Amino acid sequence: MLFVFLLYYFGLRKTDNSYITDDWTETYAPNDKGPYGTYMLKELLDTAGLFGNFLELDTKLEDVLEDEEGVNDIYFFVGAENFLEAGSIDHLYNFVLAGNTIFMSCENFPIAFLEPITLDALSAVELEPNFDSIQHFKFTHPELVSKRYSSTYIYNNKVTMKYWNYLNENQFDLYADDTMYVLGTNTKDQPNFLKIKYGNGSIYLHSTPYLFTNVSLMRREGFQYAEKVLEHIPPGRIQWDRYNLQNHYSENNEEENEGDGTGGDENRQSILQFILKHPPLVWAILILLAGAILYALFKGKRMQKIIPAAELKENTSLGYINTLASLYLQENKHQKLIHLKEKTFLNFIAEHYYISCKTPDEKFIEKVAVKSQVEKEKITEIFNAFYQLQRVQIVTDEELILLHKKIEYFYKKCR
Repeated sequence: MLFVFLLYYFGLRKTDNSYITDDWTETYAPNDKGPYGTYMLKELLDTAGLFGNFLELDTKLEDVLEDEEGVNDIYFFVGAENFLEAGSIDHLYNFVLAGNTIFMSCENFPIAFLEPITLDALSAVELEPNFDSIQHFKFTHPELVSKRYSSTYIYNNKVTMKYWNYLNENQFDLYADDTMYVLGTNTKDQPNFLKIKYGNGSIYLHSTPYLFTNVSLMRREGFQYAEKVLEHIPPGRIQWDRYNLQNHYSENNEEENEGDGTGGDENRQSILQFILKHPPLVWAILILLAGAILYALFKGKRMQKIIPAAELKENTSLGYINTLASLYLQENKHQKLIHLKEKTFLNFIAEHYYISCKTPDEKFIEKVAVKSQVEKEKITEIFNAFYQLQRVQIVTDEELILLHKKIEYFYKKCR
């Protein structure tokens, strides 16, 4: 909830009723932050604490709509028009009969969806004479009935007149009078929010999807209204239908439109028409063309050969030391080999930890232990071994091997 309020106050909130932008496309998409997207509603659902993580449906309902046992699954749709197909509608009614919930907010409901619950599906949604730029909405719940929420219709950066749809409750054909409830009304007390108990589940119909868009929720009253609508829906798992925001023509539908003379090709667009309708795509094409021209102008000129990179000088000191140590070992010059190992060991400490000392003492060993993160006792053993072996006349192979193992232990454990 905190994130939504921060977004409201610092991101979308304005001091007046304007919403300055160039893109007024009515997408109703949950990932669209434009005026007619539903990004703020998605964030409200995420933070309300009633619905948990919701699913997004991107294909036909019969393929993706889930009905998990013991969970109130909620079919959720907000859009200008719902393009549900017949197969999806049958699946949706079976879904609600099983005890789940439908929430649908749109101006144009699918006729086939309204037919099972209305006397006349075409007359179930009315709009005249609600032609105005402002409407006032309220709820019928006793605790909410005294509060009115105003909504101003904004389009193309200015306040505009529009038709506000409402639901004709007299057209709903139900088995009993108490199976339908009016949850909310508009300025003229006409229902715009209904609850219908259907089978073991419930259907919530809302005729004003504009109230859930970003441009509406950016105002305090709009945000509060949407929040109260969501509180009417029983807790569960939201399944947000994005697929039916658009009309998806099947091959059969296209063939019928071509054959019956209804002008099925009128809704089709060429790629160029689609690009020209979206300014960001136009700019992308122009930048691409400009880049291609610049590349042809400058890349076409004669270019200098690539200068090969100079090879780095290889540090051969370590190889030299290894070779020298092998010679000492072959000639049984153990004393010289021990002296060489001590010198190499001290050089390693100086290069890696920036600590130098010709005669290791207690303070030096403590610094090495802290920086290398090797036990102090192990480091002390190494220097004691150097000290003892350099002061004896004969060094055996076993003593030399033991010294080598102690040094190797340090190399493996040091940081």
